[in-house]
Amino acid sequence: MKIKQTLIDINNAYIFFCSSVYLGMFWTLHFFWFPHYPSTLNISNYYDAIIPQTETATKYFFVTIPIMSVALVIMLITEWKGKLKWVPLLWIPGLLIPVVIQQKFIEDINNKFKEGVKDMAVLQELLKDWMFYNDLRFYILTVMWGVTMYFFIAKARRS
Repeated sequence: MKIKQTLIDINNAYIFFCSSVYLGMFWTLHFFWFPHYPSTLNISNYYDAIIPQTETATKYFFVTIPIMSVALVIMLITEWKGKLKWVPLLWIPGLLIPVVIQQKFIEDINNKFKEGVKDMAVLQELLKDWMFYNDLRFYILTVMWGVTMYFFIAKARRS
């Protein structure tokens, strides 16, 4: 029984780890990079400031998000009869919506960035849209991190 609980705890900790990394990335974008992008990025430097980082993040999350999805299913199964089953249930849209935003909207903008933007007005419009869609994910993931933190606080208080 102790080994089973330890594995469940590791599973749930992985969810918190992923939500923290995800949140940290979007808080960094929102508070440190986005305020400067419209005034500091131009035709000659936007590519190096966006594309390598987004490609690295995409590779990273391509591995971690599927594992997180499995961990959320495990959390749902282990919490199914408990009062906190709403946490993994809420993570279904909380994880799915940011992924859909990435695939449906942001990826198109990233592709335009990769093709090469030659007009500053076009760059500013793309940046505006790119930041808007990433900010949607920022708000969703902030809520989801709070939900996950609540899960751990509630669990600790029950012990």
